[in-house]
This record gives sequence, C-alpha cells and structure tokens, in this order.
Amino acid sequence: MDRYPRIFAACRDYFAEASDLRVLSYGCATGEEVLTLRRYFPGAIIVGAEINAHCLAVARKLAVDDRIAFIESDSAAIGSRAPFDVIFCMAVLQRTPMQVTARGIQDLKGIYPFEKFDAKVTELDSWLKQGGLLVIHYSQYAVSRATVGPNYEPLLTARHIVDDSPKFDRESRLCADVPNSIWVKQ
Repeated sequence: MDRYPRIFAACRDYFAEASDLRVLSYGCATGEEVLTLRRYFPGAIIVGAEINAHCLAVARKLAVDDRIAFIESDSAAIGSRAPFDVIFCMAVLQRTPMQVTARGIQDLKGIYPFEKFDAKVTELDSWLKQGGLLVIHYSQYAVSRATVGPNYEPLLTARHIVDDSPKFDRESRLCADVPNSIWVKQ
C-alpha cells in the first residue's frame, strides 16, 4: 500500500481542480495500488489492469466501490475504457531488474529490447488524454527516448522525482539516463 506517495501526491496536486477523472493502473497486480489511488483520487473512475490471472483474481476479491474495476490487461478491454487522465505504470516495463543490476548487464537486446518498450509506451499514449499524465517509474528505458517521447514534457512540479534504476538507450545498451517519472502529454 502507498508505495509511491510522492508520485501519487504530485499527480493528485496536478489534478487539484479536476473532477470526473479516469485513472488507469497498468499492471495493478493484486490491487493494492488501486486501493491506494482511491485515497488520492476519491471521486475518480479507476481501472486496474493486470495480465497475471492469479493476481487479477485476488484483486477482484477486494471490497471496492462501484467506480473501481479490475480487468484483464488486454488492449481492446483497456481501450474500450479510454481515454484516461492519468496512467500509472509502476515497475512494469522492465525485465529481471535485480539480475540485470547484479550481473552488470550492458545490453538488454536478448532480455527486453527497446522496441518492446517503445511499442508499449505508444499503446499507453493512445489511451491518454491531451494534458494527461503518463507515469512510468522503475523502467529500464526512458519515456523521452520513445517514439512518442517528443509529445511529452516532464511535470515541472515533480522534476525532483526521478527513476534512478539502470537505464538503456534505443539500442538497448546501458546508458547514463536518470529520467523523470511523471510526464505531461502535450
């Protein structure tokens, strides 16, 4: 619960004047993130999407209000609920991060090539409203390097919130990026 309070608070503050928000927790696991998001966005429609059937079954057993839904992480199912004002993708767009760090891996091509990240970020972008927030934290690639990267600017009030996990470039090679985690769609 509440694993990313600075990120969630910065997003809540960005939407301080908004009502009827639509929030996607992409990779919601067993639902704790969705329950946490309810506290930050009390009136929002919140969709938790999860690919793991066991985790999704656990999440669906949670006692939630009628403005929360847990769905299978399927492009069509998510797209039918879009557009979203904010998409949270926390520790999802990465592969074996502890092994990558421990082994000092310099090239991710065989594990998680940039093209897969780029395709997923492009898909997430298609579900996000103009002016909305794309939050990608603990990823092995930076949003700014994605094909849709030029459509985004870091959230100025959250520039101090960065993802300092190891990053890789468009060729899937280790690089020195320390990117922001919260991006505004221009």
